[in-house]
Amino acid sequence: MPGMPPRRDLALKPLVIQLSKEDVAMKKLVMVCFALLIVAAGSLYGQGQEVWQFSHLLYDFQKPQDNSWGIHGVAVDPEGKVWLSIHGNLHEEPVTDANGDTLGWYRPIYVLDPNTGEHVSFSPLKVLELPDGSLDTLWTGSPHNGSGKGISVDMDGNILATSWSTLYRIDYKTGKVLNRFIPDDKSSMTEAVQDGNGNIYIGYVLSKERPVYILDNDFNLIGNAIDTLGYINRTLAVTFDGKDLYTGSTWNGFGVVHYHSDLPGIIKFTAVDTFANLTNVYDPATDSTWAEVKMWASCLDWDPDSNLVVGKLRSDWSGPGGSMYYAFDVKTKEIVYTVGKPFPHDSSDGGVYSPRGAAWSNDGKTMYLADYDYNVVSVWKLAPVGVKVGPELPVAFELYQNYPNPFNPSTTIPFALKQDSHVVLRVYDVRGRVVATLLDQRMVAGKHAVLFDATGLPTGVYYYRLEVNGELKAKQMLFLK
Repeated sequence: MPGMPPRRDLALKPLVIQLSKEDVAMKKLVMVCFALLIVAAGSLYGQGQEVWQFSHLLYDFQKPQDNSWGIHGVAVDPEGKVWLSIHGNLHEEPVTDANGDTLGWYRPIYVLDPNTGEHVSFSPLKVLELPDGSLDTLWTGSPHNGSGKGISVDMDGNILATSWSTLYRIDYKTGKVLNRFIPDDKSSMTEAVQDGNGNIYIGYVLSKERPVYILDNDFNLIGNAIDTLGYINRTLAVTFDGKDLYTGSTWNGFGVVHYHSDLPGIIKFTAVDTFANLTNVYDPATDSTWAEVKMWASCLDWDPDSNLVVGKLRSDWSGPGGSMYYAFDVKTKEIVYTVGKPFPHDSSDGGVYSPRGAAWSNDGKTMYLADYDYNVVSVWKLAPVGVKVGPELPVAFELYQNYPNPFNPSTTIPFALKQDSHVVLRVYDVRGRVVATLLDQRMVAGKHAVLFDATGLPTGVYYYRLEVNGELKAKQMLFLK
């Protein structure tokens, strides 16, 4: 995606409640502990925020976790095709000579149908056709390309694909190369990103003594955006105007670093601040609270609403709060939402192990997440979480995900009843202790919403459990300050 997209008024809508005159006469709002708000019965309609919900796996390599291979990025072109950057021997196809002897291994690019997950006609891309008609094979024996290191979409919808130390622009309609950039200093490079002025930014993973480059739209080298980063980084993000550049940090990561230049390509970028680190995070593994957890940012992507989505590397390396995606408002540096169930949740249930890229459908309502260690691409759908009470009844007793999540300090818990029932709603900490009993009463059939205020509680993971006529359902929520 070329820089930060224009903001849309699509997601994160506030709760709106409408009451008819009859409802006002018949129903009342009841306040209980923790600033509880219950909205019940009548013909009440509430439009809640939209949240990302796991749908299914688009593609699963069905290979065991191994640090030497994985998916290293995902992008969506204007036709909706899903492009994957493949690292290591995930594809597992040899390059052979005339005698059948193995010379090396292909490192292709996958292009998938978003509806079926099947390869499109020119996928996988193992041999690229250059503009002059010559061929460039993506394989381990190449002096300049090899494992995929990242993938994005440029301002025209074409694909910017990094293959070890080479950047390709690929026509999204044909799979043919439009431009190629090979630096003199050949080493593993990051994904490339483009701003709205056509400038392209790409750096090195091992960037202790290496720069971040600026290229023009024709892949000519303009110069250095940053002379030296000085830390390990896999990912970049740039705003649409090109003035603000963001890098991640992995292996002893320390957050997302924000750089600025008033004249990109003329004045070099300088560091402004570092953000995205978490504070007061509870670790259930050690039953302790971390004062600060540094963000190992393994991928950065703009969502359709201009939030910067940060993939925090696997939790067994980066500490509690890892194996998850966090969306930040770059102006306030606040978390807007999170996506994913942290490892060891299974990928088939929305589990995330090692985030390595996010991309969105053109209508902004489908999200694709690449996972390096699970070797999958998961599909998430944007779904409204509303509160509606009316003549129609819910088809079953349901407990919905709270919103917003994470929250500070209050959040709404929606649920639905098929028939009049006795309801008990409680909130628990990670040690199983009750921190609040929100409901313990008879309630009418329909859809309801409860406002839970966690003021006074420590930050961390909490669970809310709904008991209806002896049946139990529970969900997880995250309180962050």
